[in-house]
Amino acid sequence: MSHVDIDGTSYVYDDARLPDFEQLADRVRRLRAQGKLSPDVLHRIRKHFRIKNIYHSNAIEGNALAVGETRQVVEEGLTITGKPLKDQAEARNLSHALDFLEDLAGNRDRPIAESDVRQLHALVLDGITGEAGTYRSATVSISGSDYSPPGPESVPAQMEDFGRWLSDVSVPGEDAFAGVSGLVVAAAAHTWFVTVHPFIDGNGRVARLLMNLMLMRHGYPIAIVTKEDRLRYYDALEISQASDLTPFVVLMAECIEESLEEYEAAAEEQREQNEWVATLAAKFTKPERIRAENEYEVWRSAMELLKSYLQQTVNVFDEVADYGNVYLKDFGNLEFEKYDALRRGESAKRTWFLRVDFRRRDTTARYLFFFGHASHAMRARCDVTLHVAREEPAGSFHYERLEYIESTNVPDLAEVGYEMSKERFVVRMRNGRSRVSGVEEFTKSFFDAIVNKHFKA
Repeated sequence: MSHVDIDGTSYVYDDARLPDFEQLADRVRRLRAQGKLSPDVLHRIRKHFRIKNIYHSNAIEGNALAVGETRQVVEEGLTITGKPLKDQAEARNLSHALDFLEDLAGNRDRPIAESDVRQLHALVLDGITGEAGTYRSATVSISGSDYSPPGPESVPAQMEDFGRWLSDVSVPGEDAFAGVSGLVVAAAAHTWFVTVHPFIDGNGRVARLLMNLMLMRHGYPIAIVTKEDRLRYYDALEISQASDLTPFVVLMAECIEESLEEYEAAAEEQREQNEWVATLAAKFTKPERIRAENEYEVWRSAMELLKSYLQQTVNVFDEVADYGNVYLKDFGNLEFEKYDALRRGESAKRTWFLRVDFRRRDTTARYLFFFGHASHAMRARCDVTLHVAREEPAGSFHYERLEYIESTNVPDLAEVGYEMSKERFVVRMRNGRSRVSGVEEFTKSFFDAIVNKHFKA
């Protein structure tokens, strides 16, 4: 596997993903040429994206406000009884920071300076801490990460270096507009900033603001990392500490694609009409939604049972294996809104559930389970299923669904679903046939297949 260097930084990305990034850049340029990313469209969808961005960016950091509550605080200036005042201040502050961000994004000839970064932080934490806009004077650690940020004495010099680079890349020429360079610059800006971790609090929110500022400056729509992508987001950042931005850029690109889908929808009809129709539809479909929510709880419990059994098996396997390691990476379960969208056949980006990694000396096998629409063969039994993919080739961070891999060295497994009416799991094989399976039987056959396909010799 070879890498592409990101100019002016210590970061790289896998050149095998370059065609995917070029395809995304081509799509953005094409939509701009078609007028689907025109100022009129952006204005119509602005409120929706603003609330979505504020909600998810704060939720990643533990903010307890729901989407509707965020809208009430930001758009109507209300105070929500029973919710922490700090959480409500965070929503208002991030809205003010986005105002400043939009001003910076609109003036494309003005370089972004280190002082702008401090101003963004000052707006994000205004009234919440006395250190808003001020670099930290204490050592910090990042919860759940092995990475240790630099000491406070190093922060000013490192931020000065970062500021010089940011100033250079924040004024792209016309030839770089909506190009691949915009994607990798945005990813590098985010990662470099969180690596320095210059503030006591608010680093994640400022990093995501900088990422989107770079995307906007380079002609892209914003990338909203959602609450349900939080664990995958943290996993990508952890990998980036070794200078490989591939997983992070891939995640960011998927978030941009989701934004593009929403921009395209906004180009077809007025957002105001959509909201009016949605209000009526909510009343009309309320009984169906209640039924769907009840079904979701049953389905979610089934998915947790499957994950729990896989985790138990991984723990035992790893404990008794003298040579090699096996571990499970949990990316969190699917939330109701995304589940419901998939259930109704709407488009959605891949949503990761878990990954099982097998390692023995130089041999590695990574298998990813992600949620998606049920295949035609499974549709009569299930609405939302788990699809199984494998890292191809090993170490590339590129995952290919097992049913699309043309090789004999592939487990005979493609999809796992839960048949709600009969309260049982169903497994679809690569040959298209499906069968009923308990979690114990499925887990045993999965582990047997991996060991026999990859580690028999």
